[in-house]
Amino acid sequence: MTQFVRTEVRNGVFLVTLSDPRTRNAMGPEMTQQLYDTLDTFEANPDLRVLVLTGEDPAFCSGANVRGFQQAIEQRQQETAPPPPPSPWELMERRYSLRARRRETGGESARFLPLRIWDLPKPSIAAVNGFAYGVGAGLALSCDIRIASERAEFAEAFIRVGLIPADGSCWQLPRLIGLSNTLLMQYTGDPVKAEEALRWGLVSKVVPHERLLEEAMALAERLARGPTFSMGLIKYLVHQGLTTDFRTHLEWAGVAQDLARETEDHKEGVRAFLEKRRPVFKGR
Repeated sequence: MTQFVRTEVRNGVFLVTLSDPRTRNAMGPEMTQQLYDTLDTFEANPDLRVLVLTGEDPAFCSGANVRGFQQAIEQRQQETAPPPPPSPWELMERRYSLRARRRETGGESARFLPLRIWDLPKPSIAAVNGFAYGVGAGLALSCDIRIASERAEFAEAFIRVGLIPADGSCWQLPRLIGLSNTLLMQYTGDPVKAEEALRWGLVSKVVPHERLLEEAMALAERLARGPTFSMGLIKYLVHQGLTTDFRTHLEWAGVAQDLARETEDHKEGVRAFLEKRRPVFKGR
């Protein structure tokens, strides 16, 4: 089987590289499944404390593999179309139920890869080295932090083939760059270059291309030396804060703080402070 996802472990950092140069790392079925398996490995192993996701030059991920779209169109044309539904709402409900059934059997799972990354209880960094188009942009958006090469470009390319951004970016982008910039990207499909992405708040940092991995790994290794269990709690609270009121958030924060106080890292942090030395955190 062709290996479309390469991995490497460095000092608690799990470096994941999307690798299909022929398609500029387009997300086909095999790469999708391999990335799911890789993320499962990362989450399950306590020694893997921070994720860095990147792509093999010259692209981060060029989006979904469009060659598969034509096959899907032809297949739909061969199927007998159901009778027209009586209302748009019923059509939506029927289609949603169909998608849910396909999801349970592994169909169309690339759509939910951004959610899989978003739900990781550990820190994640996207090192965006080139084109991040379509679902490729969705993967980058789902990482906690984005560091971009000066060659990076982001595009909501779905509209170019008459589709909509169904990878969660309609939910994520407005929270990052506002409504107007979101709709500009999604209506036009035009690429946003690295410096513009930085101004909009789409990325945290832009670095020279040759230093991208070095910068991303340096940050990742710094995080991996920290109390990553507490970072997971922080991530949970930040995510909850997007959809909860302030009072509810403070109640959740109290629960999280109680959990943090029970960790070995908290005890080590206090001891190190009193002993005037650098703490050695274990992520638990």
